Amino acid sequence: MSIQILVLFESDEGSRPVVDCLSRAGYFVTVSRHYSAAMTMIQTKPVDLIISDVHLENGGCVFDFLSWVRNNPSTKHIPFVLFSLEPTTMAQVLEHGVRIAARALRASKFISMQVFDEEDFRRQIDSLLSLDSHLKPLKTLKQGESNHDSEKFGNNGARGAEKSNR
Repeated sequence: MSIQILVLFESDEGSRPVVDCLSRAGYFVTVSRHYSAAMTMIQTKPVDLIISDVHLENGGCVFDFLSWVRNNPSTKHIPFVLFSLEPTTMAQVLEHGVRIAARALRASKFISMQVFDEEDFRRQIDSLLSLDSHLKPLKTLKQGESNHDSEKFGNNGARGAEKSNR
């Protein structure tokens, strides 16, 4: 079975290193730009892992999304990673409180990186997924290849989707 990962980031800038890293590792990655669209996606397409930007700004709160995932019988088992890339000074000040809230809402992992470290990120994701031995990556890909769906969502639903499986 191929590992399906849902990545929730509102911007390409934030999601690009995550998607590229996971795709090269052989995971099948779907990107959502809004948490309400991500909720719809999870209900229609099973995923093995959710990775969400901690600092959503466009009409959604990562804690609302995490709470919904944990309180929904069909999704409560899905590992959920909160990720903060290049946190602002304010985000760094608030990080301790965010980590406490994430733990209280049963997030599987909180990762914060000032600069994206692909090796460390992949190691942390691989170790989390290794707990589920039935999950296997598609294949390890070479630089420039990818396994991901990029679905772009506006504030009021899907705008379009593009698939890339080279």
